Amino acid sequence: MKRFEHQWQDFKWVDIEAPTNEDYLRLAEEFKLPYQTVATSLDPEHLPKFQCLPNDVCFMILRLFDVTAKANAGTMQDISTKLVIFFGKDFVLTIHRMDLHCVSDRIMKAPFEKLTLDELIKSLFRGVIATYDKPLDELENKTEVIEGRVFAFRRRNILREGFHVKRKAAVFRKIFKFTADVFNKLATFPGHDFVNNMSETREPLERYTYYADAIFDDITGLLNLHLSMMSQRTNEASFKTNEVMRVLTVVSMFFLPLNFIAGIYGMNFEHMPELKWIHGYHFTLGLMAFIAIMILIWVYRKGWLTKEDL
Repeated sequence: MKRFEHQWQDFKWVDIEAPTNEDYLRLAEEFKLPYQTVATSLDPEHLPKFQCLPNDVCFMILRLFDVTAKANAGTMQDISTKLVIFFGKDFVLTIHRMDLHCVSDRIMKAPFEKLTLDELIKSLFRGVIATYDKPLDELENKTEVIEGRVFAFRRRNILREGFHVKRKAAVFRKIFKFTADVFNKLATFPGHDFVNNMSETREPLERYTYYADAIFDDITGLLNLHLSMMSQRTNEASFKTNEVMRVLTVVSMFFLPLNFIAGIYGMNFEHMPELKWIHGYHFTLGLMAFIAIMILIWVYRKGWLTKEDL
């Protein structure tokens, strides 16, 4: 466990990194906090939340972007990590599992700044929100790349990358929604001056929420468009194949009866009636031509030879 502690005039700030179960027990006794709340505060399933505890103590869970997350991460637990904040009248306690830039930066500046308890919490809140700036820009850039591939008919990895972007955007939307609920509860908490100068936090949070919603809607539309275009191209190919088969079927209609006649007279039996007839050859050719013309007329009247049908 790493512990940082700094005392200001009216309160002290204690930061705990990577605590153990024994550390949870000591912290609960030191700050008079419910042990179960402290011990479970870093459970990975927790969403951003705000809760009031006994003795005028407040408990907040914030989720910030995890810079060590894998590129294909798509769940809240894989994409984000947690910052837990307990604060009372004269203390602020922050707990986290890994080194967080927004916390370490504040730790470096703590000896040189005169902050109130409310200002410290607001600065930590702003630092958490700021971690999503770069990831949202990357998602927006990926959406533009996928859009170019869709309209260029490049199918490679569109669905896979598109669904990765969609899942991340959905996770960001969820985080921002619950963080906004925490923000609203914090801003109206009595006994503290969180309302003033909170626009520096509210505006980025609202902007990031808008970006996440826009990216989610855009990538959803692009995926639907891509699937529709693939379906249309498949249908066009199937239509062309069907038309080719229809043409071949119409052509076979002409030759089927002619082959039948030619097959009968090609058997060369000795006692066939027309075999020694002097006009048999010409009669057979004429019969074939007559049948072909009648089939042509019938097919034409059916409309099977028109351009629209073919």
